[in-house]
Amino acid sequence: MKVVFAPDWRKGVPYQRLLAEHLTAYGVEVVFMQDYRRAFPLYRGLRNSGTDIVHIHWPEAYWPVRGNLIDYCRLWRYPIDLHLAHCRHAIAYTLHNLWPHNSSPNKPGIKTAVRATLKTANVIFAHSQSAADEAVSLFDVDPAKFVIIPHGDLSPDLGPPQSPTQAREQLHLDSRPIAVVFGRIEPYKGIENLIIWWKQNKPQARLFILGEATPEYAQSLTTLADSSPDITFAFRRIGDAELGLWLSAANCVLFNYLRILTSGAASLARSWGTPILLPERLNTINLDEPFPNVFRFHDLDNDFPSKLEHALTLSCDYAAAQPWREGISWNRIARDTAAAYHRILAN
Repeated sequence: MKVVFAPDWRKGVPYQRLLAEHLTAYGVEVVFMQDYRRAFPLYRGLRNSGTDIVHIHWPEAYWPVRGNLIDYCRLWRYPIDLHLAHCRHAIAYTLHNLWPHNSSPNKPGIKTAVRATLKTANVIFAHSQSAADEAVSLFDVDPAKFVIIPHGDLSPDLGPPQSPTQAREQLHLDSRPIAVVFGRIEPYKGIENLIIWWKQNKPQARLFILGEATPEYAQSLTTLADSSPDITFAFRRIGDAELGLWLSAANCVLFNYLRILTSGAASLARSWGTPILLPERLNTINLDEPFPNVFRFHDLDNDFPSKLEHALTLSCDYAAAQPWREGISWNRIARDTAAAYHRILAN
């Protein structure tokens, strides 16, 4: 069986690469759509590919919102492009997110593009039952299309874990408790609210915000922090080995997304055994709860301070996360994905 992954986002996140590598054990050859052709890029890119299935990840790559008049052309073109591709290929879709990050779902054309992907796909992989339920509720999608497959384990790329003491020594950190925000730094992650809370409440801990950001957004966060001695930024790509050190050293990691369906970063922190704080509203993120190191808070002004205080007394426990890592192993995910591919081709 030959499957094309579209678009090719291996440079941004490791998900597609890891899934493709493990699918080979189940007789699936994965190729990546390389050329972005103007005017119906999906249809034209697939015409001579010789593939059985096109597996779409992050379809917003085919209708990027850049703030110009061409935005509308790309948005309205996409459903036609998808339909033409579907005439010759079965379509699988991984529902990583329901809406593009940092984009309003009320923008004309976005709902149409999202609905087209959900309605056209022969099978939809969702990372939690709650994520599937939300898509069904909002777009009246057939529930039978969904296959629940958790987000795969990203921890193997980070190398072996270190003890908190060893990690702190390598990062030149003192013994004060630390909380970490990591991943690409973008507005949808609610980081501004965390900075404001940290400045106002002055917890006995340092906040480290680590990841790439646009120069404009990095400057706005730096200005907001106002040289607070307890807030430290590293606006750069954090390599896998260094990220492993931060997750080993941290007392906890924080997530305050304004809106999200799935979080690979939260899944990674869960794999590493680092205590996690995240809002109750992010109920589509599956972390196999209840679990002692995962804390849900209602909002920053009420129960967040007490839960943060508790989490800051803890540290990374890689061994305790072993059952979670086994449950989201790429072997299992590839097996279930390949089985779904065979089902849709048989039908």
